[in-house]
Amino acid sequence: MKGRGRNSDLAVKIIKKTAAFLAALFILFSIVPYLIATEDAGLTREDLAFSNSEFIEINGIELHYRKWPRINDMDKNVLLVHGLGASTFSWRYTAPVFQEKGFRVVAVDLPGFGLSERRMGLDHSAEARGELLWAMLENLFPGTQWNLVGHSMGGATVTAMALQRPEQTESLTLAAGALVPAEPSPYMFLLQYPPVGQWANIFSSRLLSDESRIEELLTSAYGQQPAEHEVKGYYLPLNIENTSAIWPDLLRTVQDPLLDHLGQLKMPVLCIWGGDDQWVPLEQGIQIDRLLPNSKLVVIENEGHCPMETAPDRFDRKVADFITGSSY
Repeated sequence: MKGRGRNSDLAVKIIKKTAAFLAALFILFSIVPYLIATEDAGLTREDLAFSNSEFIEINGIELHYRKWPRINDMDKNVLLVHGLGASTFSWRYTAPVFQEKGFRVVAVDLPGFGLSERRMGLDHSAEARGELLWAMLENLFPGTQWNLVGHSMGGATVTAMALQRPEQTESLTLAAGALVPAEPSPYMFLLQYPPVGQWANIFSSRLLSDESRIEELLTSAYGQQPAEHEVKGYYLPLNIENTSAIWPDLLRTVQDPLLDHLGQLKMPVLCIWGGDDQWVPLEQGIQIDRLLPNSKLVVIENEGHCPMETAPDRFDRKVADFITGSSY
């Protein structure tokens, strides 16, 4: 009996020591991320402004946008919305071409990207972004109709916008639109614990400050080696102060069930995809096209995820023809 008692006492001691050790680890895990500095280049948004950059405060959030005004009497307004990690830089070829066609063009940076404000605690859902951008457009050009063009993540934003205000949406273009939700991770709930979000902030800051890693990601998206100025065009805005701080909020954002509502979109829709897209595969474009009642799918062969940058002549012609109705 004495032997059993000693074994019982030993087990209790082991359990207590293990619990103390785990509690210490938990405390360290919760405190250490706030002691580690994040990395960024210390750039300000003003450092990277373009000659046609403008800033506007909408619902308390400062947005950066660029305008290319009409040069003739064609009554077409086009909004360009970028994808994840990108900015108005992604439309450097498209916007001037559309202006030459006679369109009024506005390209905007979503909150946390490009030269728009970085702030923690924002709702980055497509629905929230859509409402924000409509408020911006109403402030700048009240009561106008828009041809909405969104790339990848921006495709979800413009889809939400079309659902919110179909009467003001003349057409919708989804360039590799990321509307098909990814499988939810069983670990996403951990981001609700602030220290986990801070660890995500630290790791994302290390990633964004590594120019070679940005080049690697861009090579994958382009399907070809990017030029040095293209790498810089993505890398520099991602290293504006506090960019990494918004990523935990992005990861926490619940994806909108946009696929369930595509049947409500009666306006003309263009789905335009790179045939070799490895990021948002063509199969997703085919799925989206089938769910839309008034859509056309155009495939740009031998191109990757960013055809507006790697094949601008083909991309811009197809989208401009669609917007003017000359090939739809």
